[in-house]
Amino acid sequence: MTNRYSATSEQILVYLAIFACLSIALPTAFMSISMGLFVIIWAVSGNYSEKFQIIRNHPAALMSIALFCLYGLCMFYSSAPWSTRLTWWMKYHKLLYIPMIISILSIEKYRRIALYAFLTGMLLVLFISYLKWMGLFPHKDIGQGYFVFKGRIAHNIFMAFSMYLMLHLAVIQRSNIKRWVWISLSILASLNILFLVNGRTGQILMLVLFIWFCWETWGMKSIKWLIALLLMTTVISVYAPNTPNFRLTEIKQEIDTHKPNEAPTSSGERLEFYKNALILIKQHPVLGAGTGSFEHEYRLIAEKQNTLSTYVPNPHNEFLLTWQELGIFGLILLLAFFATHWITSYKIDRSQLNNEHYSYALRGLIITIFVGSLFNSLLLDAGEGKFYCVIAGVLLSAYKPRKN
Repeated sequence: MTNRYSATSEQILVYLAIFACLSIALPTAFMSISMGLFVIIWAVSGNYSEKFQIIRNHPAALMSIALFCLYGLCMFYSSAPWSTRLTWWMKYHKLLYIPMIISILSIEKYRRIALYAFLTGMLLVLFISYLKWMGLFPHKDIGQGYFVFKGRIAHNIFMAFSMYLMLHLAVIQRSNIKRWVWISLSILASLNILFLVNGRTGQILMLVLFIWFCWETWGMKSIKWLIALLLMTTVISVYAPNTPNFRLTEIKQEIDTHKPNEAPTSSGERLEFYKNALILIKQHPVLGAGTGSFEHEYRLIAEKQNTLSTYVPNPHNEFLLTWQELGIFGLILLLAFFATHWITSYKIDRSQLNNEHYSYALRGLIITIFVGSLFNSLLLDAGEGKFYCVIAGVLLSAYKPRKN
């Protein structure tokens, strides 16, 4: 009876993990419901000895738990009120999704379905975005382009990673028809990022991921593809009508034209966030000011100087935020967190069916979150943080330690 209960629970957990992957592209409520149920059922599913053995032997799972525990430890000396400390610690509970998903996703078929579920959701988003652009779907213009469900930042981040996945799926196809289908979809995703939704982080990520894809796939031979991308982007940006601005070209202009007493620009604000975050880091460089302290500490700075913004919950940089809250040891652990995932991607047994794809996909995912975290606090953010932790859990489950 107990074995049957555990087996049924684990099957439900697998389906919830797959639905969570689909929910990444959908409104936030879907992800909250799917992962909320996942955590509850995982906690009562039984078979704990086997689950904990898998987690204990998986370095990436252990690193996720260690980072979450450090955020909890640093609550005890934070300068923020206790309610804020607990709230901010719980924002990082998503780190536990990684070991939990690893512990239940052992069958390759479900891992593949989960990844395709994510792509299905993103293709739905891509389709609706183009319908909005063509005027065939209701759209309220707020100056962010034709995003769907999520804001422009999350939309373009998720779409950039989807483009990378589709490019690699095109490479591994044996059928020419399927190959060109994935190539065509990846091109549509690229154009969507560059010209229909003006989220700069995703635009940067698209270029970085394309360069990485070419290098990892063809090495030095990839130079011609990079030149082709540059030419295509230039031609479309000059001749394509009725598309939102390619915002990467505006960064230097925003910085150069920014003046303290005028309306703040996005780039101007970020520079101020970074500068003041470094001031806060210098005050507590080793241990940090504690979990959830950034908003409180930043307000003290804002009261002493004429800042563009007085309410700043995070510096829009995950690395600066972690250093300010957890100190240099926290920053080192965050870098080790990403490094462990990266090293694990090369230890996946690629002799098995589809495992090589998971290895490539995991490295693309790490690049997505790492580069994106230079411009946003992505692990802190609900949508982007859950995106990374859920997909990373799925891909890392392909790694099988010998001890298991």
